[in-house]
Amino acid sequence: QHWQSYLVYYSAMLVRQPGHVTRIASGCQDEEAKDIQDWFQQHIVIMSTRFHLQLTPHFSSVTNDGGKATGQDYKFFNKPFGLKYWMEHAPQLQYHQQQHQSTTASPFPSQVQDDIVILIDPDMGLMRPITRDFTHDEQTIIGKKRQQHLVTRIVGPGKPLAQAYGFGAQWARLNLTEITSTPDSPAMTMPQEDRFLYYPIGPPYLATVADMYRIAQHWTKFVPKVYEQYPHLLAEMFAACIAAAHVELPHQLISSLMVSDTTAGVELEGWSLIDSIPDDQVCSSAKSIVAYPPSTVNVPQVVHMCQRYGLGSDWFFTKHKIPADNVYDCEQPLFAEPPDPVATLFDFKQLPPAFERKPVDPKAAKRMAFMLCYIYRLLNEAATFYKKSSCGSAANYAKTRSLVGIMAGKE
Repeated sequence: QHWQSYLVYYSAMLVRQPGHVTRIASGCQDEEAKDIQDWFQQHIVIMSTRFHLQLTPHFSSVTNDGGKATGQDYKFFNKPFGLKYWMEHAPQLQYHQQQHQSTTASPFPSQVQDDIVILIDPDMGLMRPITRDFTHDEQTIIGKKRQQHLVTRIVGPGKPLAQAYGFGAQWARLNLTEITSTPDSPAMTMPQEDRFLYYPIGPPYLATVADMYRIAQHWTKFVPKVYEQYPHLLAEMFAACIAAAHVELPHQLISSLMVSDTTAGVELEGWSLIDSIPDDQVCSSAKSIVAYPPSTVNVPQVVHMCQRYGLGSDWFFTKHKIPADNVYDCEQPLFAEPPDPVATLFDFKQLPPAFERKPVDPKAAKRMAFMLCYIYRLLNEAATFYKKSSCGSAANYAKTRSLVGIMAGKE
């Protein structure tokens, strides 16, 4: 996630994201922690004094009923536990443990309780600033049924907001009595419709400091029990849904906070904003976002780079195959970028490692083109910024590198 965090910082700088931006890194050994701190001081501080690094203990060990480590790891434990640790240690939030333990008062001073915490994943790039205000109809997509049951368009006390995800109320099929340690949790007693309307939440998450901490307290309590029942990728997300429902914080779900899955419906992700761009302009529009000032095209706030994207046999991206150890090396070339008309050039994809040829319809080609053009431009612009600030005459700015070539062992 090291190279990914650099993209988050860089894109936050580019879009002029307001507030403070903090990378939360968990479980680093002493030498690794020193390397990350040195990297941060050398390469991140120059971007903004509002950018920070929070190192936390190791949270990803899976334990048995007796509390002993099983030897297994579930790395996504780090998200809720890392969030809670950061909230209790970030100097900007001024957490006061003794006050929290001795009274019913908030552990945060009144001047920060209503500040907004935004939690994103490390594989997200910012295309627009994320703020508390979602009142602009031309930029905000809310599903039709959720429009009839609005919680808020402005994040505030008791009114959190998140990206809508497609898993519905699957989390409610778990043994919620066991997870919440009570048969009376609101997560159990609420109407099924409410579970669908307000709680299939995922990143980006937005809530006030006070509300986010309430969620984090229960998220960390519930996630080990959720994982015990459901030892799969989405366990930590299901635990977040249960925690929010348990503390009765219904979320306003927004469809247009992100794009990620090119097959997603327009009420689930912000693809209608991309679909409205002319086919022959979608790639150039995606590239134009990675600039300052960015283009004025209406796009979602983030790209979530968690899928496989490809067109033809040469244009392909998956985060899992990016050479994390040298993507910013001075002597390494930049990546080749798709040509501007890429959305209209191909009606198929032939992706590694199988290279099975599959048809791609025009809408899917447009969406794939947007993702490929944005991601590779962001990678290149971030690497260019790094090289200009760190490499001097040794910098290689040639755009010749290919992920397909890397995977084939040709580079």
